[in-house]
Amino acid sequence: MITNPVTHHRIFIAVELDATLRQRIVDLEDSIKQAGAGLRWITAQNLHFTVRFLGEITPAQLAQVKLATREVAAASRPFQLVLHGVGAFPSLARPQVIWAGVTNGSDQLAGLSAQLDAVLARHRFPREDRPYVAHLTLTRVRDRRLWGDLVRALSGFREVAVGTQQVETLTVMESHLSPRGARYTRVEEVLLGQILKSPE
Repeated sequence: MITNPVTHHRIFIAVELDATLRQRIVDLEDSIKQAGAGLRWITAQNLHFTVRFLGEITPAQLAQVKLATREVAAASRPFQLVLHGVGAFPSLARPQVIWAGVTNGSDQLAGLSAQLDAVLARHRFPREDRPYVAHLTLTRVRDRRLWGDLVRALSGFREVAVGTQQVETLTVMESHLSPRGARYTRVEEVLLGQILKSPE
């Protein structure tokens, strides 16, 4: 008998952005572009905060991830997220990852990440080996020749007010990779402080 191989899912748990904040970021990216940084930005619909990345997992593991997400969300409360300032990893002088910073809400995002790590560990998922740093990735820079123009352009946006939103949900997301880039789909969305039933 021929059996089908187990289908794996590329999974992460995220806090999504609302439509208003997404548009604020698109406007910010346009301003940075006009300042001299011609970059290919992450598409607006793909912008999110990853609070826990799982990678390739089995359907059985995905069921455990959904249970863990429900448990953490039920024990959490909605909070306000404030994005402020633009920076880069590893530094503004060597900008390989461009991000928007978080002022209000960074502790809550880190808390969600830590709680998910603890609950997922009970399901035998490996723990994270690095502390969580709240930031919203806007793009990755792979061509060092762009650094000079980029550093000059970003200097005027280090303290820019980006936008705010109320965070009320935690979402299990699946990433579908292709030559055209990543596409994300919701697996399950759970309200903070209340379990939202979703179809399996």
